[in-house]
Amino acid sequence: MKRTIITVAVCAVLVPWSGSGIGATEGKSSPPGAVKVQAAPESGDAVPLYKPRKGSIPRGRVDGGFRGGDRGEPVLRVLAPDHVGFTVKGEPPLYWYLSKETSFPVEFTLVDTRAIPPIVETSLSTPAHAGVQKVWLKDLGRSLEPGVQYLWSVSLIPDPESRSRDIMARGTIERIPFDEALMLDLVKPCKRETIYVFAEKGVWYDAMACVCDLIDANPQDPALRKLRASLLKQIDLNDVAEHDLKQNGNR
Repeated sequence: MKRTIITVAVCAVLVPWSGSGIGATEGKSSPPGAVKVQAAPESGDAVPLYKPRKGSIPRGRVDGGFRGGDRGEPVLRVLAPDHVGFTVKGEPPLYWYLSKETSFPVEFTLVDTRAIPPIVETSLSTPAHAGVQKVWLKDLGRSLEPGVQYLWSVSLIPDPESRSRDIMARGTIERIPFDEALMLDLVKPCKRETIYVFAEKGVWYDAMACVCDLIDANPQDPALRKLRASLLKQIDLNDVAEHDLKQNGNR
């Protein structure tokens, strides 16, 4: 398979095909049920409430690296729930987290669960900074088919001659058919209030992409960073949320 180098974009400086990476551990389930939002989104006090869709079957997010970097290696996370996450986009951006700078090579893999070999397996440029990173399927020339589950993973490669030592993190994504997305009023431009709509209707990847886009456009807005942190905490990515807030002075 032809391998290409894709530049990784950093989404606001902050905080796997197999679980064979160093210290790979299964993520914890996000709490079921819904909690009523107590304030209107416009007030800036409400947080978006992520409600997994009925089709969000458990698929097992895998986190890479020892929790807290106990052995000195970076901690790797994909910003994905521990069940199937949804998108309405054919070529969505996917976000992942690196706890600290590294010189290790980085690899991205995308697998159609109907087949065995990866449909994308490519090197990424090593991030210059720790924090939340982005890889965009549009840059890879790959579009998701509606109704198909895909596994996507990011791996750090400490030793190219011993891939069993890879630090790997993995999530699952599925695209909602366009007619269903229209029926659910999910084909929307990204605005602050759109984050609440996507989260409420269980479209995880689009809620995360929207808040990240808004942070990129308004990097000094603390309310947006708190919105992102609230979403991350709802899927048990507390370390990512705390790193983001701490790095940007919003604790």
